[in-house]
Amino acid sequence: MPSARTSSSARRLAPARAFTLLELLVVMGIMMILAVLTAISVGKVTRDAKLANATNGVVAALGTARAIAIRDNAFVLVTFRVAPDRQSRQVPRTPPVIQVITARWTGEVVTPDSPVPTGVEMPSTRDVYGQRFVPVPGVPSRDLPSGVYVAGPGFFRVSSNSTGLSDKYWFTQPAFAGTSNLAATPPTYVPNLALTEVGNAIGVMFGPDGRVASRMDNDVTEVDNVDSSDGNAWVKPFLDTDGNGFPSRGTSVFGTFPPLQNVSFFYYDEPLDNGFIDLVPYLAVFNMSEAREKFNSSLWKGPVIGSLGSFSATGYTPPTIPQRVQDISKFVDEQSDRITFNRYTGVPGIGSK
Repeated sequence: MPSARTSSSARRLAPARAFTLLELLVVMGIMMILAVLTAISVGKVTRDAKLANATNGVVAALGTARAIAIRDNAFVLVTFRVAPDRQSRQVPRTPPVIQVITARWTGEVVTPDSPVPTGVEMPSTRDVYGQRFVPVPGVPSRDLPSGVYVAGPGFFRVSSNSTGLSDKYWFTQPAFAGTSNLAATPPTYVPNLALTEVGNAIGVMFGPDGRVASRMDNDVTEVDNVDSSDGNAWVKPFLDTDGNGFPSRGTSVFGTFPPLQNVSFFYYDEPLDNGFIDLVPYLAVFNMSEAREKFNSSLWKGPVIGSLGSFSATGYTPPTIPQRVQDISKFVDEQSDRITFNRYTGVPGIGSK
Protein backbone atom coordinates (compact mmCIF):
# COMPACT_ATOMS: atom_id res chain seq x y z
CA MET A 1 0.00 0.00 0.00
CA PRO A 2 1.58 3.34 -1.05
CA SER A 3 2.48 5.76 1.70
CA ALA A 4 0.90 9.17 2.17
CA ARG A 5 4.20 10.76 1.05
CA THR A 6 4.16 8.79 -2.22
CA SER A 7 0.56 9.85 -2.97
CA SER A 8 1.38 13.50 -2.28
CA SER A 9 4.40 13.36 -4.61
CA ALA A 10 2.31 11.82 -7.37
CA ARG A 11 -0.21 14.67 -7.13
CA ARG A 12 2.55 17.25 -7.37
CA LEU A 13 4.04 15.61 -10.44
CA ALA A 14 0.69 15.37 -12.30
CA PRO A 15 0.57 17.74 -15.33
CA ALA A 16 -1.44 20.99 -14.85
CA ARG A 17 -4.80 21.21 -16.65
CA ALA A 18 -4.67 23.70 -19.59
CA PHE A 19 -7.46 26.08 -20.73
CA THR A 20 -9.53 24.79 -23.59
CA LEU A 21 -9.99 26.87 -26.73
CA LEU A 22 -13.63 27.43 -25.80
CA GLU A 23 -12.67 28.81 -22.40
CA LEU A 24 -10.13 31.17 -23.95
CA LEU A 25 -12.73 32.46 -26.42
CA VAL A 26 -15.22 33.03 -23.63
CA VAL A 27 -12.68 35.01 -21.59
CA MET A 28 -11.65 37.06 -24.64
CA GLY A 29 -15.30 37.77 -25.42
CA ILE A 30 -15.94 38.99 -21.87
CA MET A 31 -12.86 41.22 -22.03
CA MET A 32 -14.00 42.73 -25.35
CA ILE A 33 -17.46 43.43 -23.97
CA LEU A 34 -15.96 45.10 -20.90
CA ALA A 35 -13.66 47.19 -23.12
CA VAL A 36 -16.57 48.34 -25.28
CA LEU A 37 -18.70 49.18 -22.25
CA THR A 38 -15.77 51.09 -20.72
CA ALA A 39 -15.23 53.06 -23.94
CA ILE A 40 -18.94 53.89 -24.15
CA SER A 41 -19.02 54.96 -20.51
CA VAL A 42 -15.90 57.11 -20.85
CA GLY A 43 -17.28 58.68 -24.05
CA LYS A 44 -20.60 59.45 -22.39
CA VAL A 45 -18.91 60.91 -19.33
CA THR A 46 -16.74 63.09 -21.59
CA ARG A 47 -19.72 64.33 -23.60
CA ASP A 48 -21.73 64.97 -20.44
CA ALA A 49 -18.82 66.88 -18.90
CA LYS A 50 -18.44 69.01 -22.02
CA LEU A 51 -22.16 69.80 -22.05
CA ALA A 52 -22.19 70.60 -18.33
CA ASN A 53 -19.19 72.90 -18.77
CA ALA A 54 -20.92 74.74 -21.63
CA THR A 55 -24.19 75.07 -19.71
CA ASN A 56 -22.46 76.45 -16.64
CA GLY A 57 -20.64 78.95 -18.85
CA VAL A 58 -23.89 80.17 -20.40
CA VAL A 59 -25.53 80.48 -16.96
CA ALA A 60 -22.55 82.49 -15.71
CA ALA A 61 -22.76 84.85 -18.71
CA LEU A 62 -26.49 85.32 -18.14
CA GLY A 63 -25.92 86.11 -14.49
CA THR A 64 -23.29 88.71 -15.43
CA ALA A 65 -25.63 90.33 -17.97
CA ARG A 66 -28.44 90.51 -15.42
CA ALA A 67 -26.14 92.17 -12.88
CA ILE A 68 -25.01 94.75 -15.45
CA ALA A 69 -28.63 95.52 -16.42
CA ILE A 70 -29.48 96.26 -12.78
CA ARG A 71 -26.27 98.19 -12.12
CA ASP A 72 -26.57 100.40 -15.21
CA ASN A 73 -30.38 100.62 -15.30
CA ALA A 74 -30.15 99.38 -18.88
CA PHE A 75 -31.35 96.71 -21.28
CA VAL A 76 -28.66 94.05 -21.63
CA LEU A 77 -28.80 90.90 -23.71
CA VAL A 78 -26.82 87.71 -24.16
CA THR A 79 -26.61 86.39 -27.69
CA PHE A 80 -24.76 83.59 -29.46
CA ARG A 81 -22.62 83.75 -32.59
CA VAL A 82 -20.32 81.47 -34.55
CA ALA A 83 -16.82 82.47 -33.45
CA PRO A 84 -14.54 84.06 -36.07
CA ASP A 85 -11.05 82.86 -36.83
CA ARG A 86 -8.48 84.60 -34.65
CA GLN A 87 -6.88 86.16 -37.74
CA SER A 88 -10.03 87.62 -39.29
CA ARG A 89 -13.59 88.43 -38.24
CA GLN A 90 -14.72 87.52 -41.76
CA VAL A 91 -13.53 83.91 -41.58
CA PRO A 92 -15.40 81.42 -39.34
CA ARG A 93 -13.38 79.28 -36.97
CA THR A 94 -12.78 75.64 -37.87
CA PRO A 95 -14.06 73.48 -36.26
CA PRO A 96 -17.00 75.75 -35.41
CA VAL A 97 -17.20 77.27 -31.94
CA ILE A 98 -20.14 79.22 -30.50
CA GLN A 99 -19.38 82.47 -28.71
CA VAL A 100 -21.48 83.91 -25.90
CA ILE A 101 -21.60 87.72 -26.19
CA THR A 102 -22.95 90.23 -23.65
CA ALA A 103 -24.25 93.45 -25.22
CA ARG A 104 -26.01 96.61 -24.03
CA TRP A 105 -28.60 98.77 -25.79
CA THR A 106 -27.15 102.08 -26.91
CA GLY A 107 -30.53 103.81 -26.83
CA GLU A 108 -30.53 104.05 -30.63
CA VAL A 109 -33.32 102.81 -32.90
CA VAL A 110 -32.71 102.73 -36.64
CA THR A 111 -35.43 102.49 -39.31
CA PRO A 112 -35.58 102.48 -43.11
CA ASP A 113 -35.92 106.26 -42.85
CA SER A 114 -32.61 106.61 -41.04
CA PRO A 115 -29.78 108.11 -43.11
CA VAL A 116 -27.45 105.25 -44.03
CA PRO A 117 -23.81 105.35 -45.18
CA THR A 118 -22.88 104.34 -48.72
CA GLY A 119 -23.04 100.59 -49.16
CA VAL A 120 -25.33 100.07 -46.15
CA GLU A 121 -28.95 99.04 -46.55
CA MET A 122 -31.97 98.68 -44.31
CA PRO A 123 -35.15 96.63 -44.75
CA SER A 124 -37.21 98.16 -47.50
CA THR A 125 -40.48 98.72 -45.63
CA ARG A 126 -41.21 101.12 -42.79
CA ASP A 127 -42.43 98.54 -40.30
CA VAL A 128 -38.97 97.22 -39.35
CA TYR A 129 -37.13 98.87 -36.46
CA GLY A 130 -33.66 97.92 -35.25
CA GLN A 131 -32.46 98.46 -31.67
CA ARG A 132 -28.69 98.84 -31.69
CA PHE A 133 -26.74 96.78 -29.16
CA VAL A 134 -22.97 96.79 -28.75
CA PRO A 135 -20.72 94.49 -26.70
CA VAL A 136 -20.32 95.63 -23.10
CA PRO A 137 -16.80 97.04 -22.61
CA GLY A 138 -14.69 94.94 -20.30
CA VAL A 139 -16.88 91.84 -20.64
CA PRO A 140 -15.11 89.39 -22.94
CA SER A 141 -17.02 86.86 -25.00
CA ARG A 142 -17.06 83.24 -23.86
CA ASP A 143 -16.20 80.35 -26.18
CA LEU A 144 -18.26 77.22 -25.66
CA PRO A 145 -16.61 73.82 -26.14
CA SER A 146 -16.40 72.87 -29.80
CA GLY A 147 -19.53 71.14 -31.06
CA VAL A 148 -21.88 72.58 -28.42
CA TYR A 149 -24.67 74.87 -29.65
CA VAL A 150 -27.45 76.88 -27.97
CA ALA A 151 -31.09 76.75 -29.06
CA GLY A 152 -34.17 78.83 -28.32
CA PRO A 153 -37.88 78.07 -28.79
CA GLY A 154 -39.49 79.34 -31.98
CA PHE A 155 -42.21 81.44 -30.38
CA PHE A 156 -41.11 84.26 -32.65
CA ARG A 157 -42.21 82.18 -35.68
CA VAL A 158 -45.83 81.95 -34.59
CA SER A 159 -48.55 83.57 -36.69
CA SER A 160 -52.32 83.30 -36.56
CA ASN A 161 -52.00 80.57 -39.19
CA SER A 162 -49.46 78.45 -37.32
CA THR A 163 -50.40 78.77 -33.65
CA GLY A 164 -49.52 75.56 -31.84
CA LEU A 165 -47.13 74.44 -34.60
CA SER A 166 -44.12 76.72 -34.93
CA ASP A 167 -43.75 77.26 -31.19
CA LYS A 168 -42.84 73.63 -30.56
CA TYR A 169 -39.65 73.87 -32.62
CA TRP A 170 -36.15 74.95 -31.61
CA PHE A 171 -33.90 77.30 -33.57
CA THR A 172 -30.14 77.56 -33.29
CA GLN A 173 -26.95 78.93 -34.85
CA PRO A 174 -25.93 78.14 -38.45
CA ALA A 175 -23.20 75.89 -39.83
CA PHE A 176 -21.23 77.79 -42.45
CA ALA A 177 -19.78 76.39 -45.65
CA GLY A 178 -17.34 78.25 -47.85
CA THR A 179 -13.76 78.76 -48.93
CA SER A 180 -11.27 80.41 -46.57
CA ASN A 181 -7.95 81.97 -47.53
CA LEU A 182 -6.03 82.98 -44.43
CA ALA A 183 -2.88 83.59 -46.47
CA ALA A 184 -4.47 86.54 -48.28
CA THR A 185 -4.02 90.10 -46.99
CA PRO A 186 -6.54 90.60 -45.51
CA PRO A 187 -7.82 87.00 -45.14
CA THR A 188 -10.88 86.22 -47.25
CA TYR A 189 -13.91 83.97 -47.03
CA VAL A 190 -16.33 83.18 -49.84
CA PRO A 191 -19.58 81.67 -48.50
CA ASN A 192 -21.21 78.73 -50.25
CA LEU A 193 -24.88 79.34 -49.48
CA ALA A 194 -25.94 76.14 -51.24
CA LEU A 195 -24.09 74.10 -48.58
CA THR A 196 -24.54 76.39 -45.59
CA GLU A 197 -27.08 75.43 -42.93
CA VAL A 198 -29.31 78.45 -42.29
CA GLY A 199 -29.63 79.40 -38.63
CA ASN A 200 -30.99 82.14 -36.41
CA ALA A 201 -29.56 84.69 -34.02
CA ILE A 202 -31.24 84.17 -30.65
CA GLY A 203 -30.78 85.95 -27.35
CA VAL A 204 -32.09 86.61 -23.85
CA MET A 205 -32.64 90.21 -22.76
CA PHE A 206 -32.73 91.54 -19.21
CA GLY A 207 -34.51 94.74 -18.28
CA PRO A 208 -33.32 97.34 -15.73
CA ASP A 209 -35.14 95.43 -12.99
CA GLY A 210 -33.18 92.25 -13.77
CA ARG A 211 -36.13 90.33 -15.15
CA VAL A 212 -36.19 88.69 -18.57
CA ALA A 213 -37.86 90.98 -21.10
CA SER A 214 -39.45 90.06 -24.41
CA ARG A 215 -39.43 93.68 -25.57
CA MET A 216 -38.69 97.17 -24.35
CA ASP A 217 -41.45 99.16 -22.68
CA ASN A 218 -41.59 101.76 -25.43
CA ASP A 219 -41.69 99.32 -28.35
CA VAL A 220 -44.11 100.18 -31.13
CA THR A 221 -46.51 97.35 -31.99
CA GLU A 222 -48.59 98.95 -34.75
CA VAL A 223 -47.34 101.44 -37.30
CA ASP A 224 -49.57 100.84 -40.30
CA ASN A 225 -53.36 100.96 -40.35
CA VAL A 226 -53.82 100.21 -44.06
CA ASP A 227 -56.08 97.18 -44.39
CA SER A 228 -54.19 95.73 -47.34
CA SER A 229 -50.82 95.65 -45.56
CA ASP A 230 -49.28 94.05 -42.52
CA GLY A 231 -49.88 96.37 -39.59
CA ASN A 232 -47.46 94.60 -37.26
CA ALA A 233 -44.12 96.28 -36.64
CA TRP A 234 -40.96 94.23 -36.32
CA VAL A 235 -38.97 95.77 -33.47
CA LYS A 236 -35.80 93.73 -33.02
CA PRO A 237 -32.41 94.12 -31.39
CA PHE A 238 -29.27 93.61 -33.47
CA LEU A 239 -25.64 93.23 -32.45
CA ASP A 240 -23.53 95.86 -34.18
CA THR A 241 -20.29 93.89 -34.47
CA ASP A 242 -18.86 95.98 -37.32
CA GLY A 243 -19.64 99.34 -35.69
CA ASN A 244 -21.47 100.90 -38.66
CA GLY A 245 -24.66 101.44 -36.65
CA PHE A 246 -26.95 99.30 -38.78
CA PRO A 247 -28.00 95.65 -39.16
CA SER A 248 -26.58 93.64 -42.05
CA ARG A 249 -27.80 90.60 -43.99
CA GLY A 250 -24.61 89.77 -45.88
CA THR A 251 -24.95 88.71 -49.51
CA SER A 252 -27.85 86.29 -49.18
CA VAL A 253 -31.30 87.28 -50.39
CA PHE A 254 -34.23 84.90 -49.93
CA GLY A 255 -36.26 86.51 -52.69
CA THR A 256 -36.46 89.54 -54.96
CA PHE A 257 -39.78 90.98 -53.81
CA PRO A 258 -39.05 93.58 -51.10
CA PRO A 259 -40.69 91.66 -48.22
CA LEU A 260 -38.53 88.64 -49.04
CA GLN A 261 -35.47 90.83 -49.13
CA ASN A 262 -36.42 91.89 -45.62
CA VAL A 263 -36.57 88.25 -44.57
CA SER A 264 -32.80 88.04 -45.12
CA PHE A 265 -32.28 90.31 -42.10
CA PHE A 266 -34.05 87.78 -39.86
CA TYR A 267 -31.80 84.80 -40.69
CA TYR A 268 -28.18 84.05 -39.86
CA ASP A 269 -26.23 82.34 -42.67
CA GLU A 270 -22.99 84.28 -43.16
CA PRO A 271 -20.12 85.14 -40.80
CA LEU A 272 -20.56 88.91 -41.19
CA ASP A 273 -24.34 88.92 -40.68
CA ASN A 274 -25.57 91.44 -38.11
CA GLY A 275 -29.19 90.47 -38.47
CA PHE A 276 -32.05 90.79 -36.04
CA ILE A 277 -31.94 88.79 -32.82
CA ASP A 278 -34.97 86.76 -31.78
CA LEU A 279 -35.55 87.11 -28.04
CA VAL A 280 -36.48 83.87 -26.26
CA PRO A 281 -37.74 83.16 -22.72
CA TYR A 282 -35.51 80.12 -22.07
CA LEU A 283 -32.60 78.23 -23.66
CA ALA A 284 -31.36 74.73 -24.42
CA VAL A 285 -27.68 73.78 -24.60
CA PHE A 286 -26.96 70.66 -26.67
CA ASN A 287 -24.24 68.69 -28.42
CA MET A 288 -24.59 69.49 -32.13
CA SER A 289 -21.85 66.99 -33.05
CA GLU A 290 -23.90 64.20 -31.50
CA ALA A 291 -27.06 65.39 -33.26
CA ARG A 292 -25.25 65.16 -36.61
CA GLU A 293 -24.43 61.53 -35.91
CA LYS A 294 -28.06 60.73 -35.23
CA PHE A 295 -29.62 62.39 -38.29
CA ASN A 296 -28.83 62.77 -41.99
CA SER A 297 -27.37 66.27 -41.83
CA SER A 298 -26.97 66.38 -45.63
CA LEU A 299 -30.67 67.26 -45.66
CA TRP A 300 -29.97 70.36 -43.59
CA LYS A 301 -28.03 72.26 -46.25
CA GLY A 302 -29.14 75.06 -48.52
CA PRO A 303 -31.21 78.24 -48.23
CA VAL A 304 -34.30 76.55 -46.76
CA ILE A 305 -36.14 78.83 -44.33
CA GLY A 306 -39.66 77.38 -44.37
CA SER A 307 -42.82 79.40 -43.91
CA LEU A 308 -45.47 80.20 -41.31
CA GLY A 309 -48.39 79.32 -43.53
CA SER A 310 -50.68 81.76 -45.28
CA PHE A 311 -54.14 82.36 -46.69
CA SER A 312 -54.64 83.39 -50.29
CA ALA A 313 -57.31 83.42 -52.96
CA THR A 314 -56.45 79.80 -53.77
CA GLY A 315 -56.75 78.56 -50.18
CA TYR A 316 -54.64 77.92 -47.11
CA THR A 317 -50.96 76.96 -47.29
CA PRO A 318 -49.82 75.17 -44.11
CA PRO A 319 -46.51 75.98 -42.41
CA THR A 320 -43.35 74.24 -43.66
CA ILE A 321 -40.55 73.51 -41.21
CA PRO A 322 -36.98 72.98 -42.53
CA GLN A 323 -35.60 69.48 -41.98
CA ARG A 324 -32.72 70.88 -39.92
CA VAL A 325 -35.17 72.51 -37.51
CA GLN A 326 -37.27 69.35 -37.30
CA ASP A 327 -34.31 67.06 -36.54
CA ILE A 328 -32.59 69.40 -34.11
CA SER A 329 -35.88 69.97 -32.28
CA LYS A 330 -36.27 66.22 -31.72
CA PHE A 331 -32.72 65.97 -30.41
CA VAL A 332 -33.05 69.01 -28.12
CA ASP A 333 -36.29 67.66 -26.67
CA GLU A 334 -34.49 64.45 -25.69
CA GLN A 335 -30.88 65.41 -24.98
CA SER A 336 -30.15 68.94 -23.80
CA ASP A 337 -29.62 71.05 -20.73
CA ARG A 338 -32.36 73.63 -20.17
CA ILE A 339 -31.74 77.09 -18.78
CA THR A 340 -34.79 78.78 -17.31
CA PHE A 341 -35.35 82.04 -15.45
CA ASN A 342 -37.15 82.95 -12.27
CA ARG A 343 -40.34 84.70 -13.29
CA TYR A 344 -40.07 87.41 -10.65
CA THR A 345 -36.32 87.99 -10.37
CA GLY A 346 -34.87 86.85 -13.71
CA VAL A 347 -32.20 84.75 -11.98
CA PRO A 348 -31.04 82.02 -14.41
CA GLY A 349 -30.78 78.39 -13.44
CA ILE A 350 -30.51 74.92 -14.93
CA GLY A 351 -34.00 73.45 -15.20
CA SER A 352 -35.41 70.04 -16.03
CA LYS A 353 -36.27 68.92 -19.55
